[in-house]
Amino acid sequence: MSSTYSRRDFLKTTSCTAIIAGSSCMAAKLGSLDNNIINGGATKSVNTYCEMCSSRCQIECKVVDGKVSFIEGNKHSKGMSTSVCARGASGHSQLYDNQRLVKPMIRVGERGEDKWMVVSYEKAYDFIAEKLKKITDEYGAKATLFSSKTGENFNHIATFANIFGSPNIFSHVSTCPITYDIAFEHTYGGKLKRDFSKAKYILNFGHNLFEGIAVSKTKKLAHAANSEKTKLVVLDPRFSVVASKADEWYPVKPGTDLAFVLSLIHIWLRDGKYDKEFVEKYTVGIEKLIESTKDTTPKWQEQITGIKAQVAEKVANEIYAAAPKCIIDWGHKTTTGASEYQRTRAILVANVLMGNLEKAGGLFFGKKAKSVNKIANMDIAPVITNPDGHIKYVQEERIDHATQKGANVFVSRKMGVLMDIPDAILSQKPYPVKAWIMTRTNPLITVANSQKMKKAMEKLDLIVVNDIYMSETAMMADVVLPEATYLERDEGIADVSSMAPAYMMRNKVVDPINKTQTISEILRALAKRLDLDSNYKWQTVTNFRVQQAKGNSELLEKLVKDGYVSFGVPSLLYREKSYVDNFVKKYPSAASNLDEEGLFANMLKFKTPSGKIEIFSEEVEENFPGYGVPAKHDTDVAKGYPYIITSGKTALHTNGHTQNIPFLNMLMSDNPVWVNPLTAKKENIKNGDLIYLENNIGKEKATVFVTEAIRPDTLFIYMGFGRESVELKRANGKGTSQSKLLSLDKGPVCSTMITNIGVKITKA
Repeated sequence: MSSTYSRRDFLKTTSCTAIIAGSSCMAAKLGSLDNNIINGGATKSVNTYCEMCSSRCQIECKVVDGKVSFIEGNKHSKGMSTSVCARGASGHSQLYDNQRLVKPMIRVGERGEDKWMVVSYEKAYDFIAEKLKKITDEYGAKATLFSSKTGENFNHIATFANIFGSPNIFSHVSTCPITYDIAFEHTYGGKLKRDFSKAKYILNFGHNLFEGIAVSKTKKLAHAANSEKTKLVVLDPRFSVVASKADEWYPVKPGTDLAFVLSLIHIWLRDGKYDKEFVEKYTVGIEKLIESTKDTTPKWQEQITGIKAQVAEKVANEIYAAAPKCIIDWGHKTTTGASEYQRTRAILVANVLMGNLEKAGGLFFGKKAKSVNKIANMDIAPVITNPDGHIKYVQEERIDHATQKGANVFVSRKMGVLMDIPDAILSQKPYPVKAWIMTRTNPLITVANSQKMKKAMEKLDLIVVNDIYMSETAMMADVVLPEATYLERDEGIADVSSMAPAYMMRNKVVDPINKTQTISEILRALAKRLDLDSNYKWQTVTNFRVQQAKGNSELLEKLVKDGYVSFGVPSLLYREKSYVDNFVKKYPSAASNLDEEGLFANMLKFKTPSGKIEIFSEEVEENFPGYGVPAKHDTDVAKGYPYIITSGKTALHTNGHTQNIPFLNMLMSDNPVWVNPLTAKKENIKNGDLIYLENNIGKEKATVFVTEAIRPDTLFIYMGFGRESVELKRANGKGTSQSKLLSLDKGPVCSTMITNIGVKITKA
């Protein structure tokens, strides 16, 4: 696309500053400001929650002379105490980074040329509103896309999109947790949590919580791994950190976890070693499962996974002996190939057979305020509400056809499928797309086939990016709006209930540097210019919070002070006698809800079509024949290539977000590819050599790291590197981007982004 602003427009705007690509300090960055802008102010502590990754752990921030000096865990949150990970501890390194954006900019050169002018927020908003009006008049509101990571930012941008009239809202879910989200809906009718702290046996399929850290969960798994009472068994192609702490590690071939789980199910059904009473009472479809796994023997899986048949027999018997205090862990985007849906469903069904639902050391539903109040027959915890709940999702056809018959029928129209965006833009089907507004998302790093995504972006008339840094996607924008970081903004109340109700709230730690604005302020400013603001029922974040809390000032005061609040409600598991007894002892009125066994098992509700746990789903089978029950599917990942490349998280970075942050970049600035010594010998390469990873999608240069901690047929890299924005001075040009090797093909049923793919190696 041609320049957004003409040179004449540029020269006429006397308040603007030219910024030329390659300049040492962009005039829109913090480094261009007088240092006095962040000096002075109060000395205090503020309790809030982190956003250096999506775990959003509760934290406490020390402020000295108006500047954040130290970040630790929030002691009011029992699961956190004062613990924090490296990413969380580096929040102020991002906050005060001189490469951080602090002024709005409008493009004045060709798209991606890195030529901008600094403008006021008012001028930026006027420009965006004018463009949106023109696009809407010609193509309709649906021609504009909106995207964000999940969290409150996503809620705000989704609300605005629906008021604006566009059905095309996208989160990061399709590139990350969509598989288990959908598998849970199809099996239990809702998400479950894990009780690592009481488990006697944990079977882990590449769920590396010791690098993809969520502090409270990580600590519980660490205690379990260190306990003589708990056995931890890990299946992972790589000797990860969590594998190094396990009792046993088995280097399973990537994409074949499904075969191992099916063999466990075969053994349990063959030997009658499963909780028959639980299955009879709470499930449908066991007959279908028996039929689908009759041939998935331990010997059969050995030929697929590389794990000996006797290992499957041993693991199956050990899990059954430990049940119901056992967890077969589905993980978080651990083995993403075409089999991901069936693999995750099989894991969930394996848990069902062990009868570990609502049992100590097993799985459980989150106990939100509404649920415990109903059980107690009294209000023991405040219920919050959504001030934007009256704004409904637009029901027009989406560009990815989410919820419609077809590939994405089970994908929520709230979340969408990011991988469908490039083809929709380029083909103009089902209709033209002309604009994209996004906050805190960088699809040129985090979405498959970024080459095609970039070509699609070049066709758009308007791209607006709200971010902390000049990301690769921001470089393609027409307007860049600096983000007020999570340490500079107040937000609403978030529900973080576990075995008992709990809430947390983000509290502003310091005032926004250079008065950078939050996404809610940005969207409200646009809503006013587009005559849409009357749709909102709140005006400020304070109004929003008050409405959420239904005017409960005591709750709000506690959240402002402590950042996290629970209500003294005893931990509750519906099918665990001691937990139920403690609950009834504190709330005697709950006794009327006890069943014949003195439990709350009758409170179990499954939001599935049958009202039960669905081992077999008629709905899935109708839309995807052969997928209604866990069965043999799609375990070939290599697709004819000699090696499978996998990726994962490091404890020092978050996907494509943190690579340029000073503290974290200093700790880890590159992502060499892990190569087994046998593979290195075969390919005649050694440690530190440059190689190419190549397939039919792309060709990427990488540095070799030779290690025995990986299977010979497998390669591994940490995600989020291979950056191409020249304005990311620390990260640019370092490492390898796996996204450029990924196709836009999606996993069946759940439409997940496939990240385990085949490649070949050539010397650079």
